[in-house]
Amino acid sequence: MVKPKERNERYVDAVLTIPKGSLFPMCGMNLAFNRELIGPAMYFGLMGEGYPIGRYDDMWAGWCVKVICDHLGLGVKTGLPYIWHSKASNPFVNLKKEYNGIFWQEKTIPFFANVSFTKEAQTVEACYLELAEKVRKELGPVDPYFTKLADGMITWIEAWAKLNPNSEP
Repeated sequence: MVKPKERNERYVDAVLTIPKGSLFPMCGMNLAFNRELIGPAMYFGLMGEGYPIGRYDDMWAGWCVKVICDHLGLGVKTGLPYIWHSKASNPFVNLKKEYNGIFWQEKTIPFFANVSFTKEAQTVEACYLELAEKVRKELGPVDPYFTKLADGMITWIEAWAKLNPNSEP
């Protein structure tokens, strides 16, 4: 462990299954997942410097993963962190980074709440490619950023397939 003094010494027994059809704000810190099972959907998106949104990358990935897991019948768990995170940040700087994300949630949350996949989408990769096209079609009109994000999602799956030749397409 890199920071042994920041380890949570409490017994962490608050682990919950996120109900099917419910979204959650996944945090990229203290995150564990089965790479073989859901790895292709763990793309944190285009965020940060040069993009109109920041600090939503992990939540975006969580929303994508959750709707795909729901479709494929896979469970998603959440709970207390094992590592304590106490990084102080400037709320005004954060607000500037998060403003568009806060505003766009009026469109993105209903989008994810209502997304559905075809019967043919039986792998994480197939679901993610369908999701990318839905992002392009339904969120692209909200802002050109979402069209670029859909392109990034497709590029991610193409790269995943190249680097993981034994995974299912």
